[in-house]
Order: sequence, then structure tokens, then C-alpha cells
Amino acid sequence: MNNGEEVKNSLLPIVKALFVNREDCYCMQYKQGYSRIEAPLTAAVLERHLKGEITVGSYQLSRSNFVKWLCFDLDPEKLKDPKEAALKVLNVLFEEKEEADGKKRPRIWRKAVLLEASRYPDPSYHIWIFFVPEVPAKLTQWLGYRILELADLNPKQVEVFPKQTELTEDRSYGNFVKLPLGKHQVADKWSCFLDFETFEPLPNSIILDVCGISFSEADLTKIEGFETKKGVQTAFELPKKFRPLSDKEEEKAVQFLCKYWKEGARNRLEMCFLGLCIKRGVSFESAKRIINEVADRTDDAEKQARLDLVAYHYRNRMNVCLKGTSGIREIIKEMR
Repeated sequence: MNNGEEVKNSLLPIVKALFVNREDCYCMQYKQGYSRIEAPLTAAVLERHLKGEITVGSYQLSRSNFVKWLCFDLDPEKLKDPKEAALKVLNVLFEEKEEADGKKRPRIWRKAVLLEASRYPDPSYHIWIFFVPEVPAKLTQWLGYRILELADLNPKQVEVFPKQTELTEDRSYGNFVKLPLGKHQVADKWSCFLDFETFEPLPNSIILDVCGISFSEADLTKIEGFETKKGVQTAFELPKKFRPLSDKEEEKAVQFLCKYWKEGARNRLEMCFLGLCIKRGVSFESAKRIINEVADRTDDAEKQARLDLVAYHYRNRMNVCLKGTSGIREIIKEMR
């Protein structure tokens, strides 16, 4: 899948326009990993990437903490079935909703989305969503976690980029993602774009049809309201102290969760429960004991993943907030 011919057909400008948001540095892949290159990400560097001579990663956040895209990274190293997970994300993106004018439209316009096999034919995927103009990283991150929540996917298993919402003195570069249409230097396999339904390769020129989605000021304000009021991703006031529950309180929680611990709802129910615990100042130890007991009583084959999720959300509680009572009510209503 050599890209040399398509380089001649001028994909360079659109690759730069879509994927590159910071041009003063980049990352390069070597056999042993990636290294930051303190040099401009020029057209010549991009051309070598597209030809497979080198493999480049682009830093996502601009110096003003804005981004051009949201990216989901789905790898077989973390997911039992990355293709199934990718389909869940795509189904959420393209689900049609009836709007005020009575017409049904997808959540995200298809032309704003690309599905990429990062090392074809391996089941390792990137799902890209593009924005025009750029949007704050903070809101993009919220949107990414909201999509995972709707897709009932574990954020510990599906990486969301941006991973951070602002550059700091200690982290002045942020995270990068390997640019598409290049060759994985370790796997020696090419990246390519895929059809949303068949997962078959598409011509690289598909990127010429990409049109990013735009948010009005009202849209951005609305998302900010979701962010602070519903707490899907960030920004709520943490309790000053976390306390353990009594044995009686823990047993009551276990019995309640066991009642609704059904396949297809377990991941969402656990995340909502953890959100409730964190908001109410329940200690990590109590939350972990409760989830451990629920997994034992329900013979949950994914017990370790459930316990890992407890540790993940308590460790990242300043950055990843979850629905609490409202989310639990939604799940119970669905089961009735």
C-alpha cells in the first residue's frame, strides 16, 4: 500500500490542514518507540511520512489549548474486540435524532468522521472527528467521554485524545497521535482509511471530502453547561474528605447493584455508581469492596476489569467525573 503516487496528487495540504495543529515540533517513531523532534513539522517531513520513509506523530493541542480533532484509539492490546468497540462508537456518532424542525439528523455528520486502520490489516483503529474552526480541548475531551458513555465503553480500554485539556509548565507539549497514511515502523504495516460499514480499505483521497463540524457560541455554552451540571467529564467540587461506609451501608449497596447487574448495563452502572461514590465522598476502599462483592455474587467474568475501573476513576477523579444518581435512574428505567 505504497502512498508515493498519492503524494504526487497533493494530499499534503489536506493532511496538514486536518491533522496538524502545532508545527514547531513533532514526534518520530523508531523501533524502540517515539522521540520528540524539536524542529518544524514541514511539508518535507510530511511527505517522507506519507512515503513511509519515516513515521510522524503530531501534537494535538495548540499553545492556546485548542484542538482540530477528537480521536478514539481502539487497540487489540486493550480490547477483546476492537472492531465491535469501533462499531459502537460509530453507531453513537451516526445515530439519527429528531430535531426541532421535525427532521432526523445524525449526531455527527459523516463527512466530519474518518475511520482509520492504524496498521492494516490488524484490528487497531483510530476514529477521528474534525472541527472547523478549532474548539477548546476541555470541551472536546468532554465530548469524547460522553460518546464513550453513550457507547457503553470503558474509558480505560479506549483512549480519548485529547488526554489533557491545557498545556502547563510541566507538560508544555501534551499528547501526540501518529498521523494517518504512514507506515508503522515496528509492525511494518500501512495505515489506511476504512468504510464505516464494511471496514474495507478506501482510497486515501477520501480525506479530500472531509468537512469538519462547527459549533456556534450557543452550542459551546450548552456543552459547558453539560460539563458543569451533569459532570460527564470534568468540573465538579470534590468533597474535602473521603470516608468508608459502614458494613451495613456497603451490604445495602451490594444488594442494590446485584439487582441491576445485567449484561449490557454493568459497565454503565459501575461508572454511575463510582460517580455517586466520588461525589458523596465514599472512600476508595469501600467502593472497591462493594464492586468486588458484586462481581463475586454475580459470577462476573470481568471482575478484574471492574476493580481496575474503580482504581482508574478514583485516581483520575479531578479529570474524569461521571454521572451519579441520574445515570443510575436512567439504567433502572431502561430495565423496567
